Amino acid sequence: MNVLVIEDDKRIANLVERALREDGHRVSLSHNGREGADMILAGKHDLALLDILLPEMDGFQILKRIRDRHCKMPILVLTAVDAVPKILHAFDLGADDYLVKPFILEILLARVSAIARRVPTIDQTAICASGVTLDHTRRIAARHGKEIPLTRKQFALLETLMRRSGLITSREQLIEAGWGYEADVKENTLDVYIHGLRVKLEDQSDRDRPLIRTVHGAGYLFVAD
Repeated sequence: MNVLVIEDDKRIANLVERALREDGHRVSLSHNGREGADMILAGKHDLALLDILLPEMDGFQILKRIRDRHCKMPILVLTAVDAVPKILHAFDLGADDYLVKPFILEILLARVSAIARRVPTIDQTAICASGVTLDHTRRIAARHGKEIPLTRKQFALLETLMRRSGLITSREQLIEAGWGYEADVKENTLDVYIHGLRVKLEDQSDRDRPLIRTVHGAGYLFVAD
């Protein structure tokens, strides 16, 4: 499945991400509640793992917002909040499952697998946005039907940007996707890779509206259709 992990503790987020990837899932991360809610409503994932204590918008607010908009994506709440009234409140707001921290990874994976058996998954072997197609299964990128050769890191960076099209992706999120959470990446290394992506993706129509925009002080943005 395509799993979205909304968790502001980066250590926990990366631990969960690694376990899910090893179990065969595709994973996106968000460390911010408001951004995470936008990613859920974008409809590009099959399941969200949701913390309660998040910056900008907490997990309860996210649940209310997405259910008010008739979003039926399964939500597994993964949090240290263990008070029974809070747990019941989460279910009342539309949570599908609830797991309290600290948790055993094998149990989390079993809960995810149980949800996977109950719901149809979104067919996202290919991601399409702004004329670019990214085939995750074959690891091929194309624009307007023309195949674009990408290195493994370029593919990981472009996939992260495209799954978050229309949203700012921070430098930290891109470094996590391309090199891993604990990697010691030089300041300009990411910029070099993004420049290489731009060169490979660009065509005449991009002079006034580049696909990958720099958001100074924040990160990068893949332009939505």
